[in-house]
Amino acid sequence: MDSKERILQATAKMFLDRGYDSTPMSFIAGELSLSKGGLYHHFPSKEILLFDIINHINEKKFFPIYETAMTIPDPEKRIRYFLRSFAKIMTEDASARISVHEARRLNPQHLEELKKNWRMTYDLLKNSICEMQAMGKAKKINSAFAAFAAIGMCSWTLYWFDYSREGSWEELSDAFVEIFMKGIAEIE
Repeated sequence: MDSKERILQATAKMFLDRGYDSTPMSFIAGELSLSKGGLYHHFPSKEILLFDIINHINEKKFFPIYETAMTIPDPEKRIRYFLRSFAKIMTEDASARISVHEARRLNPQHLEELKKNWRMTYDLLKNSICEMQAMGKAKKINSAFAAFAAIGMCSWTLYWFDYSREGSWEELSDAFVEIFMKGIAEIE
């Protein structure tokens, strides 16, 4: 692991434990046994450090799920895969909370860039629901609202899930998939 990645991972934990606002750059440097100048060499500001942490989390955790989901031709299987994988991330690693909770700390330009990433998830789900509707496999409900419901269901897990549980992500993700898919499925 290179020094930049080590800083990102350690700072993510500090932001989780202390919160972004309560974690000054001097504290981060001290915890990492770096000078403030050494820390600023890698990250010119705390906001850029946060932005890089969120991008790192996205690249390591969320983008691979999105990319795999986009290769699944069947929209129902695509949604099932995505929700199951998304719920797994949210239950396995509390650092994903930073992407959701601390994003409002980003400057407008960085927040817009992050919103483009969030939009990919929304579009994937909304378009998959529309495909299912066109095939007669989903109710004629507002696909935008349904996509937001799926995202919210998984994202909100960050605020109540007990991370000390082992293996329960499977049960949770199965429940989310079941609730969502039965909720949009066309009743025969």
